[in-house]
Amino acid sequence: GEVGEVENRKIVRMQGVNPAALPTSYSQNGDEELLVLEYIENFRRQFVQLYPDRKELLLCPRNECGLEKFICTTIRPTKLEYNELYDLEACAFFVAEHIQYEALQDETQLPRYVPSPSSVLKWQIGDCIDMSILLASFLLGVGYDAYVVIGYADKTTCLADETNSAVPALKEQSKMRLPPGSAAGKAAEGVAPGYEVKLRPVLDSDFVMRHDKLVRLDERLVGDEKAPEKVADSEEEEKVAEDDLHGQRIHCWVLVRAGKREMAQDVFIEASTGKATSTDNPAYLGIEAVLNHQNYWVDFQRCSAVRDMSFDLDDFTKWEFIFMQSTVTSALKAEGDEEEDLGRDKHKTKGAAKEEVGVVIDTQGAEEIRESDHILDLPPSWVAKLHIDREDYLQRFAKENDETKLSKDYRRSRAELFAENSRKDGMVQRLTLYSDLARTSVREEQEVYANRKDKLVRRIRFYQPGIRIEAGRSESLIEESFDPGRIDALQKLIERKDGREFHFYHTATLDGMVKRIESFTRNRDPAKAPALHKVVETFEGHEARLNYRSITFEVIDAGHDAPLLKQQIEHPRKIAHKFDRELSAAADHDLAKKTFLTGMRPPRIHLQFHYGEGRITCATRTYTTEKTPNGDNFTVQEYVVDPFAKAMRFTEQRDEYLRLVADEKAAIGDFRDAEREAEKIRDARDKEEKHVELNKSLLVQLQEKKQLEATKPKEEESDVAHKYDYLAPYLPKLRADKGKALSKQDAQAVKDACLKALKERLIDRAHIIETRLEEDQAALTKRQVGYQRQDKDKASDDEEYEKFVHDAQFRIQILKQRRDRHEDIAKQKFKEMIERLQNDPRLAILNQ
Repeated sequence: GEVGEVENRKIVRMQGVNPAALPTSYSQNGDEELLVLEYIENFRRQFVQLYPDRKELLLCPRNECGLEKFICTTIRPTKLEYNELYDLEACAFFVAEHIQYEALQDETQLPRYVPSPSSVLKWQIGDCIDMSILLASFLLGVGYDAYVVIGYADKTTCLADETNSAVPALKEQSKMRLPPGSAAGKAAEGVAPGYEVKLRPVLDSDFVMRHDKLVRLDERLVGDEKAPEKVADSEEEEKVAEDDLHGQRIHCWVLVRAGKREMAQDVFIEASTGKATSTDNPAYLGIEAVLNHQNYWVDFQRCSAVRDMSFDLDDFTKWEFIFMQSTVTSALKAEGDEEEDLGRDKHKTKGAAKEEVGVVIDTQGAEEIRESDHILDLPPSWVAKLHIDREDYLQRFAKENDETKLSKDYRRSRAELFAENSRKDGMVQRLTLYSDLARTSVREEQEVYANRKDKLVRRIRFYQPGIRIEAGRSESLIEESFDPGRIDALQKLIERKDGREFHFYHTATLDGMVKRIESFTRNRDPAKAPALHKVVETFEGHEARLNYRSITFEVIDAGHDAPLLKQQIEHPRKIAHKFDRELSAAADHDLAKKTFLTGMRPPRIHLQFHYGEGRITCATRTYTTEKTPNGDNFTVQEYVVDPFAKAMRFTEQRDEYLRLVADEKAAIGDFRDAEREAEKIRDARDKEEKHVELNKSLLVQLQEKKQLEATKPKEEESDVAHKYDYLAPYLPKLRADKGKALSKQDAQAVKDACLKALKERLIDRAHIIETRLEEDQAALTKRQVGYQRQDKDKASDDEEYEKFVHDAQFRIQILKQRRDRHEDIAKQKFKEMIERLQNDPRLAILNQ
């Protein structure tokens, strides 16, 4: 069955190990290790004899080479070079994600084989003991007081079954940055706002409270009628909870004691899941022993629950150790603290406790312990230093169905984690929520992305029976979130069956647009044009104080096709603008809302102004357009709050009316431009989803470059030699056979051409140096003559002249040295070229 398969998989992995490829410590035991094994066997016999009812201890299992090793020496404290693994939580989650968990081959028996943590890292699979030893090695390497615990746990913990647990929240790959100075940004930064609105007191009505109580009672009764589904779920959970081997399942986890690395309290860490819990977790049912790389402690408390246990390993009445290292440490501490008699009495009590087991410890003084020659020290770990390649570290997860990922099932949900850049779409996390316990009906999908060029970081898909965004899609709603940095400043895009929402980073837009909401009169149909009903746009920081803009269209019946979007925008039903308050202007003249009722007959333009201080009404003005044979006329209906205010003249009303007519045309143009930009965003999103591009790290780029160079065809040696041949430019170009020897005439021509070219290059170089030298000397002479002719009274001119002369003389000196050095080098290079040509086998005919 499954146990046999697990056993076979582990045995197959060990059979594939080549002892010759491993260090000798894996396949051989040194003299010190043999002595330790003999000592451990003596301890085991005494333990079995004194406590025959106790379970067997895991002391000396065989490693992957079939050699017995003391379990404590299998722990190899190691500090890796990755800063992330310096933290307790991050290190625990890395081990849980990097190593694939498999249950013990026999859950009630200790394993016969415990491989080294280095092999577990290589295989990326292991049981609870393998993963706990690996995690303890990492935690000890970074300074935690970590121990491997061998004991018993419930079935769900032993099988790492989290199907009845709540799904954890997805890890955010990027934190949405809030605009600086905003209220939300200040709250996130912990900055107290300068002004807070006082909350109004809550006024409760006794009648409403009694009514709500009755409503809740009715809902509870209705819920009891719908309880069969909940009853079925509870029955299924009860079946799962039944376990015939409760309290007998062997399990292994990690204990981190308080003290080191600012740990405030003892915690348990489940290596299979990476979760840290308190030591009173009821999932852990009992403990047989704890161990680290220095010692092995056997539990003698025999408490009914783990929460009642004490983890003071220096208390010999509760923990039985194998090696005397901790005892020696206690004795040395007692010697240095002569004034505390209570500490020495406690130390003698510990020694008496050891005599009961049959191991006598001399505690009369630390000097006698130091002078004792028969105290056995624990040898160092036989495991090589642990190492994880950067590529494996970045991959993070083990292979699962030919894909680098980690899948976990939770209550009505499934979480999948992927390595960065391992998928073409850049997905790193996916959480699927189901509406049933069997996980067959998908209700929601949450996806997290990383390193995408389109800045997509999160996508949420909702599914609802009978509701779809479009005929060709199964989602009822899609919500996409983006990081800052897009050209269109898009922050969020929401697709619904009855509309669409665009959210922007308004500080990155030209007009300060915050949101654009499109509403449809019916569900979208790919075969028909969208039937827009209303478009709402909000702004923040607009230069014209605009904070709201909307356009409404005529309602289109379901049986009729919608006109083209351009035609809809040209003939809207209503256009509305809202503005922020301008404090420098009077409220009766500060426009708050402007509405163009173009769909009414006759058309109207309604103006509403801001409320003045202490006012409960606001000024309004309505212009009505009247069509006449001689042109358009208008009438005005005005409400003035202040009866003493000066009335508008007709010319002022006419000018305002003409401005409003022009504003109406401009508003239609603005909506046309906004619709064009929205269409560009939709087209860009379609292209980005069809051709996903990822931002690759420098390491990934170097790896791809190496792979590309490895796949390139290698150049032949003859081509490489010809490419870097110093005679190649001078050899005859029309020779059909390159292997044919040169004639004496051709060889002499090649030699002369090569020497001539070298001579010309050297002469050109000398000419350049000489020209620069002459230019600097001429400039210096010219400046000296000019200085002698000018007025000598200015001290600033003297300083400038001295600086110029100093710099010029320095350059002239360097150029002279360079010229002399070039003459010597030129003679040497010419001589070396002659010798090289004489020794060249292709020109050997000249030496005959």
